[in-house]
Amino acid sequence: MKHVSLDYHFIREQVQNGLLRISHISVADQLTDALTKPLARPQFDSPKAKIGLALWLSIL
Repeated sequence: MKHVSLDYHFIREQVQNGLLRISHISVADQLTDALTKPLARPQFDSPKAKIGLALWLSIL
């Protein structure tokens, strides 16, 4: 668990120094869900377009 502690403190220092800003991303806007979870078609299409996958699939 030492690596978790080091990572946490590194990120905390970056935020305090103003080099990193952390913001909340709602579940509906998390792009990785389209690649890691089974989603209904409407829920899949929105993140797919945001990461450019829609364009790639239309070329194929």
